[in-house]
Amino acid sequence: MKNYPVSANRALFGGLLLAACILLLGFRALASPRSAISNFYSSAVEVSGQVLGEDSTGIPGVSVKERGTTNGTITNAEGEFSLAVTNEASVLVFSFLGYVSQEKVVGSSTRLQISLQPDIKALLEVVVVGYGTQRKSDVTGAISKISADKVKAVPVVSTEQVLQGQAAGVDVVAAGNAPGSGMTVRVRGQRSIQAGNDPLYVVDGIPFDGGLNQISPNDIQSIEVLKDASSAAIYGSRAANGVVLITTKRGSAGKTTVSIDSYYGVQNILNQVNVLNADDFVNFRKTAQNRTDLNTILAPEEIANFENGRSVNWQDLLLSMNAPQQNHQISLSGGSEKTRFLVSFNYLQQKGIIAPSDFSRGSLRINLDHEINKRIRMGVSSLLTRNLTNRVDVGNALIAASQISPLGDVRDEQGNLLLYPTQSEQLVVNPLTDIANNINKTWENRIFASLYAELTLGKGFTYRFNFGPDLSFENNGVYIGSETNAKKGALDEGQSNRADSYSYTLENILRYTKAIAETHKLDVTLVHSIQNRKYTYTRVSAQGFPTDQVEWQKLSSGTIKGFDTGFEDWRLLSYMARANYGFRDKYLFTLAARLDGSSRFGDRNKFGFFPSAAFAWRLIEESWMPSASWLSDLKMRVSYGTVGNTAISPYQTIGALTRSSYLFGSNPAQGFGPGSLPSPDLKWETTRQFNAGLDFGLVNNRLSGALEYYRTSTDDLLLSQSLPPTSGYSTIISNIGATRNQGIELTLQTVNLDLTSGFKWVSDLNFSANRNEIVRLLGDNKNDIGNRWFIGQPIQVYFDTRYQGIWQQEQAEEAKSYGRTVGQIRVEDLNADGRINADDRTILGSPFPKWTGGMTNTFSYKGWNFSFFVYTRQNFLINSAIYAGNLGELNSRFNIPQFIDYWTPENTGARYPKPLPIGNNNPDLNALGYVDGSYVRLRTVTLSHDFGKTLISRLGMQSLRVYATLNNPLNFTSFKGWDTEAGSSVNSYPSTKLALLGVNITL
Repeated sequence: MKNYPVSANRALFGGLLLAACILLLGFRALASPRSAISNFYSSAVEVSGQVLGEDSTGIPGVSVKERGTTNGTITNAEGEFSLAVTNEASVLVFSFLGYVSQEKVVGSSTRLQISLQPDIKALLEVVVVGYGTQRKSDVTGAISKISADKVKAVPVVSTEQVLQGQAAGVDVVAAGNAPGSGMTVRVRGQRSIQAGNDPLYVVDGIPFDGGLNQISPNDIQSIEVLKDASSAAIYGSRAANGVVLITTKRGSAGKTTVSIDSYYGVQNILNQVNVLNADDFVNFRKTAQNRTDLNTILAPEEIANFENGRSVNWQDLLLSMNAPQQNHQISLSGGSEKTRFLVSFNYLQQKGIIAPSDFSRGSLRINLDHEINKRIRMGVSSLLTRNLTNRVDVGNALIAASQISPLGDVRDEQGNLLLYPTQSEQLVVNPLTDIANNINKTWENRIFASLYAELTLGKGFTYRFNFGPDLSFENNGVYIGSETNAKKGALDEGQSNRADSYSYTLENILRYTKAIAETHKLDVTLVHSIQNRKYTYTRVSAQGFPTDQVEWQKLSSGTIKGFDTGFEDWRLLSYMARANYGFRDKYLFTLAARLDGSSRFGDRNKFGFFPSAAFAWRLIEESWMPSASWLSDLKMRVSYGTVGNTAISPYQTIGALTRSSYLFGSNPAQGFGPGSLPSPDLKWETTRQFNAGLDFGLVNNRLSGALEYYRTSTDDLLLSQSLPPTSGYSTIISNIGATRNQGIELTLQTVNLDLTSGFKWVSDLNFSANRNEIVRLLGDNKNDIGNRWFIGQPIQVYFDTRYQGIWQQEQAEEAKSYGRTVGQIRVEDLNADGRINADDRTILGSPFPKWTGGMTNTFSYKGWNFSFFVYTRQNFLINSAIYAGNLGELNSRFNIPQFIDYWTPENTGARYPKPLPIGNNNPDLNALGYVDGSYVRLRTVTLSHDFGKTLISRLGMQSLRVYATLNNPLNFTSFKGWDTEAGSSVNSYPSTKLALLGVNITL
């Protein structure tokens, strides 16, 4: 696969042009529906009529189709239609988005009047909110929903990957590309500078800490993202960064259904960073050292290999082709009216493109619901999972594979791997030995459950008890052999690490609902919640084993090098109240408040109070609204609220001791002294958020969506404050500073084509732009240059000198005045003082994108389905070591990427400076590391087919679907590294693309 270089402006233009084309085509289809060509038979019957809605007015655009044929038409603006059908026994099918389909036998009547009823299920679409559900039409906050169909459409290892590009305002990038790696998720920007910025994950009502790669995406029914303070404030101090609600599938009454979901695919590298081949490498050395005699620039073994035409592509030796990835799940669901169940077994394996890295997951889910009587229900959602992760030290290995001479030897004459491929290079070892002698395995076992009992008290009152235990056990074994870059022949080392986590959530929930004559609707929820988490760890390391077979299994056979244990315990006590009130389903009010007490803070600030309020106005229900057929829904929303952030480690308020060594006379001794100052006045980071939204639907919701504007202000940031050296301490955690995020979001769903022939084209599009800035810092409110914190600028920026080109021959005297020579990098003298130093640094850009977007197009026709999903992040900067840091000062000691165009007297237009002899340095090379990371990625392409009922009934099935999917097949970017998401450095694990075949069977 190739990366297709495009500029950021072209990528932006292309994305907007594609979106505009879809919308124009959609509106054209809406404005000018065309009837399918009718089939005429000798006994044809001409039928006409009108299709009416619930208000007895005609409905335009209704599909009228003769069942079992492709013969059909669409109603006109008055709901009228005319169609020639086969005979009087023909059955007409009337269907329209938002209404229940209806069938009618033609009979002897040639004039039909059909009344379609609203699809109550569609109109009452349920959205999961904190501690309950709401009708979508009643929601007052900003919530994005991802349904089970969208989850299933993207074959992923970790659930966070499903969020990428699917929800406006949710920025998702890979935290790493190794098998089993998770994602970094940011909801409406980054608020905190040093405290956590991850959203709160809640699975079946219970907070879920840790990686979501332990949950099988096949088990997920829906994902809701609570983005504004009104919807998230109910989770109080843990909701400052948004809340992600994950609801798993449950059983339903009826016969037992068996579902089989399985796929198998292969992975290959997304983009390879090719380095100089043997000929180019030799020319690079000759140019750098200004010599032509091979004996002066190459080691003897390099000369022999060069003269005999032998060379090594170290990356090809390291990278595997067609690394398999497979996922298999079997689910059983069903039950009676009183007892319903769902049981699923899942196995996933992802092999890495760098062996032996891999990730495997085995999980068992059991969800039960039982109705004891009409007043009492109880149930459980439970997950038992075991993960195994094999990691490799890709950092050293990939750097070596990119830097080491292509003329070195891989093995000796006996076939053993050489530690040093060339005699002249004793710092970089053979990458194959590094991989072969490094072992890093992690086993994770987890039991996570959500148990509930619900009692109907009568007169609108319901009591629910939730209990969520969460037990996690992690074992990690590490072995570093002597023949590695880390040891370079020194003693081997083994490490055994164990971490256990025990937590629970206990909640008492009282709910009251009341409706008065369809005019007033009241829903009140009261919650008492307790959360507790204990974490322990043990770490042991040893070195110098009698054999490498010991690894970490018998550390006592070596010399113990280190030993440590640790313990953490934190608790959260909460009281919450929420009231939803609706008047005539037009005016909707939500008030919520939560009081949280956290053990992480001292007695003075242990509790935090987080209120919110929201109002929604369903304008479409007003009698004075114009009766326009093109407007089908219109709702305005506004909300304001406060949430908090406690994402700091426990015990920050009480200080700590640290161990130190000293001499007692002439003897060594151990003692303890103050390690960190207590900070008893620490309090919550507080985030206040305003949100305004508009939900709309046009042409009977064939075009629908939402537009959002938000402004978020975070105060009392938890930051490390520098202390004077005379205090004896370097820093103390304090509440200082403030940040702000503001932005817009747009979500669109369009039914572009819906023809009577059965062809349908649907699009989903989302766009978001966020502006992040620091608005206040400590003391005199000046910029903190040491930490790269600048008022009015994003939380993270790149602050360095600005590249201006290469010094040319005609600029020799000017270059000399700056201590530079012709062929070296020229950077901007920002203050024009005739010197290049730290005062010439400036803000170059930020790693936060100016805007992100995603677009899914789905085409369906008679059981066939084709879809593709495009995702983009635009206008952001990355600091890539591939462009600068990994070049070894361009002094010809190491190999370099092929795209490095270096300066010579014959190549004066080059971007890179002239290469230098070994031991010399190229000044200002860091200025070349800052590059635009914008990209447009074809994330997923899927072609599937659902087989007809005739075939599947013969096979004893309820449904059968086969599909082929490509993940990351195309990536349009100007970046030349592994990947802009998590591959900006040579030592990053490369991104992959995946091709797979799968099947979904229901029995």
